[in-house]
Amino acid sequence: MEHSLIQTWNLGYVGLSYVIATLTSFVSLELASRAGRTRTVGSSHFWVVAQALLLGYGIWAMHFIGMLALHSNMPSAFNLLPTVLSGVAAVALVYPALRILHAGRLSLGRLALAGTVAGTGIVVMHYLGMAAYRIPGTVVTIMWGPLLASVAIAVGASMVALFLFGLLASDWATRQRRSMLYGAKTVAALVMGVAITGMHYTGMAALRYTLDPAADLATLAVTGADAGLLALIIGVVTFLLIGLAVTSIAMDVTDDLDLQDLPAATD
Repeated sequence: MEHSLIQTWNLGYVGLSYVIATLTSFVSLELASRAGRTRTVGSSHFWVVAQALLLGYGIWAMHFIGMLALHSNMPSAFNLLPTVLSGVAAVALVYPALRILHAGRLSLGRLALAGTVAGTGIVVMHYLGMAAYRIPGTVVTIMWGPLLASVAIAVGASMVALFLFGLLASDWATRQRRSMLYGAKTVAALVMGVAITGMHYTGMAALRYTLDPAADLATLAVTGADAGLLALIIGVVTFLLIGLAVTSIAMDVTDDLDLQDLPAATD
């Protein structure tokens, strides 16, 4: 019996990956506007850590949902350890990128360094996650054009995102109307969502799966973490994190309003 590898895309998962990327981007922009505050070092560091966790995890969650968008007529599974490590890599390199960004005046050199660090984290996350995806009985061919394009998109998109983060943490943002800032953040989040998902699907195109002629397909067995269960856990945790970040932002805004209502101190 002749076998062939057939792969199709689930547009629902593709759309969900974009929604996650866009929501993560918007909330990260909100966190960025607080990360640059100089009220206290501890407060500023809290928002940087929160932003790194949300952005790193959100990009990883988008990546995983995007992986599930590709359906194959061959059994497949995810190796749990590299899947988890890919998420750790994203957060571990987004955090120092944000620290570099907020360590001094925004400049092209600082932006390039921070963007390279964050972009490297995204690339490591993506291809480590791709390595965790197993289709027994297939061989993988690297397509260098899409691979190099995905690296360029990751670094370029990181630099643009970090520029926006730095801009929102600067004095410029304090002089703008709130309605204008929310409009700008919404447009920026939509564009960032396109860039993040664009890097992912470009990276997926860099690896081509074909059947291994030497494999005995009748005896192949797939082992690994259950994709459906992982998707459920990642989806729930993603929206919980976004909800927690939104709640923290809302409480911070309330505290600011309460402080503004306090009477001025008298001598």
